[in-house]
Amino acid sequence: MFAKVPGVFVYDMDGSGNQVNISTRGLDPHRGWEFNIRQNGVITNSDMYGYPASHYSLPLEAVERIELVRGTGALQFGAQFGGMLHYVTKQPDTTRTLGLESVNAAGSFGLLSTYNAISGTKGKFSYYAYYSKRVSNGYRDNSRTNYDAQGFLLHYKPNKEVSLTAELGRSNYVYQIPGPLTDSMFRANPRQSTRRRNYFNPDIYVPSFTVDYSLSARTKMKWVTSAVLGARNSVQFDKPANVADVIDPATLAYVPRQVDVDHFNSYTSELRVSHTYEIGSVFSTLVTGLQVMRNDLHRQQLGKGTTNSDFDLTLTQPQWGRDMHFKTRNVAIFAENQFQLSPAFSLSPGIRVESGQSDMGGKITYYQNEQLPTVIKHRFPLLGINADYQLGTNQNFYAGFSQAYRPVIFKDIIPATTYERIDKDLEDASGYNAEMGYRGEQAGLKWDVSLFQLRYNNRLGSLNQSDEAGNFYLYRTNIGNSVTNGVELFVEYTHPFSSYSQLSFLPLPLTWMPVT
Repeated sequence: MFAKVPGVFVYDMDGSGNQVNISTRGLDPHRGWEFNIRQNGVITNSDMYGYPASHYSLPLEAVERIELVRGTGALQFGAQFGGMLHYVTKQPDTTRTLGLESVNAAGSFGLLSTYNAISGTKGKFSYYAYYSKRVSNGYRDNSRTNYDAQGFLLHYKPNKEVSLTAELGRSNYVYQIPGPLTDSMFRANPRQSTRRRNYFNPDIYVPSFTVDYSLSARTKMKWVTSAVLGARNSVQFDKPANVADVIDPATLAYVPRQVDVDHFNSYTSELRVSHTYEIGSVFSTLVTGLQVMRNDLHRQQLGKGTTNSDFDLTLTQPQWGRDMHFKTRNVAIFAENQFQLSPAFSLSPGIRVESGQSDMGGKITYYQNEQLPTVIKHRFPLLGINADYQLGTNQNFYAGFSQAYRPVIFKDIIPATTYERIDKDLEDASGYNAEMGYRGEQAGLKWDVSLFQLRYNNRLGSLNQSDEAGNFYLYRTNIGNSVTNGVELFVEYTHPFSSYSQLSFLPLPLTWMPVT
């Protein structure tokens, strides 16, 4: 999927293939939360300001291509350090009323997978719909997974100027978590399990409605209204690997499990206008727009669950140890203008300005509410500029600089235990990406070599502290800055034997990154 992206780091968190964890340039790959992740232009991050991970899991059989936008161009979409990661799905078949596709597979460890899609066009309407199902016993003991996903896309084009698109995506899976292992346990048998009663279940819906309107030959408008709705559920015996999950001889039952639920209610409306124009001999393209977000992350954690062994979110006591809301209201305006100063040289400055606020409320049974930050403001401008110089038809030099931002999120301000304390004056992380490179294509050889620097200020972490009475605690605060410098290289060679066959050498992506 990402073989042609130098320096990309991708891993499968649980071995089930349910979730893509991805990063570039030394960023945190956890569920891609350093990216603005989109599907057909629609945001899929669960809550950009509360929990920016993307729990939505699109079946890759539905994907036609993946786009990665960094630099000034990414400021149109968000403030993330990683840029914008865009999954473009397969589109309706325009040659027939009904087309069918079915992809089926069987594999090791009980893997069974099926993907089935229909698509077609009738008059001014076109559609694409799919259903995906995958089950597996997993490589480790007690690591079963049961995944299903559905998607539906409907286009309506009443005339050549207007196009309306309604889309609904859903992903759901239940993964049995086999539990942690110590080093000695892993050396003895990496497939063994320490848990058989732990489960994880994100059930996510992504509805959207898009209006594309061609105002003129030079001016186009796109308005996307979307939401991320659903829940991230887990039920676990959450203890270290050396604590066995066994029946208590006194009660003849297991210890009650911990139930945690995050309810996502994230709404976005985004208006984008592009316009091409000329000033004298300079040809330019302006993209500008407005984004409004209204999110409510309802977090319910530390619930006392059952002693059962199946996936069961039932509470045996009605109250939660943590029952909180994290509500965000945010408005962003953005603009980017590409100035074609000559046939070979273009310059593209951009800006994004955000203004918003996150309010936290609720209760934590083991912590006094007044010791927590309850209001976090998001007000900042981000600037960027890109330059491109063409060397003939297929080669160019490029350089760019763009600022980035990561807000303080829910987990940063909620103490995990009574031994944690939170800095009430936490600051959002900020920094920049800078790069320059040379890419081209000649005689079947493609290459892209670049230098980059990523600066990440106000990183969050924990410090070991003691109070006046000598009691130990962990103090969560901004602990410092980091700078990542690197070289990225991509090389691919394709040699045609004839007009009917060709030989391709696999692309070589390479990144070298010292970090300070």
